[in-house]
Amino acid sequence: MSYTRKYPNGFIDRWGNFSAIGRGDSSSVIGKSGPRPELRSLVYGVGINDVMIPYFTSTRTWKTWSGIIRRTDNRDPKWINEQNKTSYLGCTLDSRWYKLSVFKEWIEKWDDFENKEIDKDILIPGNKIYGPDTCLMVRPIVNSWFKPNAAKGDLPRGVCWNSTWKRGKSPNPYRAQITPIGGKRTGLGYYATIEEASAAFEKARKEQIQILIETETDSRVKNAMMEYNFK
Repeated sequence: MSYTRKYPNGFIDRWGNFSAIGRGDSSSVIGKSGPRPELRSLVYGVGINDVMIPYFTSTRTWKTWSGIIRRTDNRDPKWINEQNKTSYLGCTLDSRWYKLSVFKEWIEKWDDFENKEIDKDILIPGNKIYGPDTCLMVRPIVNSWFKPNAAKGDLPRGVCWNSTWKRGKSPNPYRAQITPIGGKRTGLGYYATIEEASAAFEKARKEQIQILIETETDSRVKNAMMEYNFK
């Protein structure tokens, strides 16, 4: 049954039929939009859907919340491995966010939250905890620039092998490169060591992050980004 309007003592479904609160309470399953939150199934075994708004499970807030639960505390290891989301291994969830209502209250304090993404890496570098004290809501482009280091094989982010070196036509085996904001992949030079190539990339990355800082309008995010960039 899909409820469209709530009354003090019941609901009216989409066909205009009245259902009193209490009807069906003996059933072990009442559905995601049912009137009794204590009878709803837990999300991934821990999430409590206590928001009494019809069709709320189709909102961005619901999807963000359930996605966080899914990728924390090893609740869905198959999904993490199949989708190559190994950066979420070891991530945990603050128990306050077990309740959807608590998460909803937190996320709605952010301007334009429906067009932003949750970030756990800016406020506390290396953070593995999702919670109200450790996360921010940021623009998608900001989130992409602060993701954990995604190394390729035995090389750090921004560093690759120099193909001309492999053919014996260059003395430097490593190449640094970066894709600037709104631009195309750009070479940063060739280097004799991994450390030199990585340093060139990190320098260029800080310059790109500075551009994001200058265009950030949320003071909480801006301050966190500034602290991150000077570490």
